[in-house]
Amino acid sequence: MYMDIPIEKIVTQDNVRQGFNKEAIKGLAQSISNVGLLQPVIVKENSDETFTLLVGHRRFEAARLAEVKAIRAIIFDDSESKLMLQLIENLQRENLNPIEEALAYKKILEEEGLTQEELAAKLGKPQPNIANTLRLLKLPPDVQKMLMCGDIKQGHGKVLLQIKDPDKQQMWAERAFQERLSVSALREAVLQEIRTDAEAKQKEYDQFINGIREFRKNTENSCLLKYISPEEKLNIRNEIAELIKLLD
Repeated sequence: MYMDIPIEKIVTQDNVRQGFNKEAIKGLAQSISNVGLLQPVIVKENSDETFTLLVGHRRFEAARLAEVKAIRAIIFDDSESKLMLQLIENLQRENLNPIEEALAYKKILEEEGLTQEELAAKLGKPQPNIANTLRLLKLPPDVQKMLMCGDIKQGHGKVLLQIKDPDKQQMWAERAFQERLSVSALREAVLQEIRTDAEAKQKEYDQFINGIREFRKNTENSCLLKYISPEEKLNIRNEIAELIKLLD
């Protein structure tokens, strides 16, 4: 659960204010003044209607410096596990890459037995965002490495998931990196290839069906089946049976 909490109701331990870069805090305070706090802090509710800050001390100090009246916070329940707290803390790291984020989601879903909907509610994120991030783990290992290194962006990864062939996913990922393709440019190129492949497959299918029809007509007109031995007819039946299996 998350909510906006008056900043004066949030308390911290005395030692958490040590070691902050004052200039960095000032810069963050200016950013908060301009666009607001983008990532909520994490707090624990106390019995006296105050909240103890658990995660986000830099953001909290910057918000105070910016004279913010209330701050968006995720309420950490005592019933939650330490793993959940670590997950949320890790997800709020500025340098977290898409694969690290996906692995964090995967770990918490498996070890905590949560559904994607439950996790989304706890993190204050749309469930489709979590689902799309998790799908990045279906990409080939080399493409995942490119996402981790920042060679391509998460948007590129989502486009690549539209391709079924892992080799082609790898090929397009490398091309996106080498040619510095934007996400929209990659999407258009991939969709064009998908359309071209679909048209080629449709043409091949049409030729296949027309070939079967032509063979049947020729066979009927020439009375060819009258001259085929029982063994050859059995072979034809077996081949037709195998074709039907492929259609099931």
